Amino acid sequence: MDWQSAYYGNYDPNDTDEAKILRDIAVPCRLCEAAFRRLRLTLRFCATCHHGFCEGEHLNFAAGGRGRCVLDGPKPV
Repeated sequence: MDWQSAYYGNYDPNDTDEAKILRDIAVPCRLCEAAFRRLRLTLRFCATCHHGFCEGEHLNFAAGGRGRCVLDGPKPV
């Protein structure tokens, strides 16, 4: 992973965080950015909203980078 190629900009719906992560580009955790005004890079994304989120804190871990963020809630059973 080349952390120097990380994306530090705002969320772009035309080139989602998921798309960037799948190209091995780290993105900011969007919840850390909005709630705490801190920068924390991640390679995990929400399978529902396609935003980057911290693993364990703001995202339920799942293999392959996919999961559900706390904003989208748990998967219905």
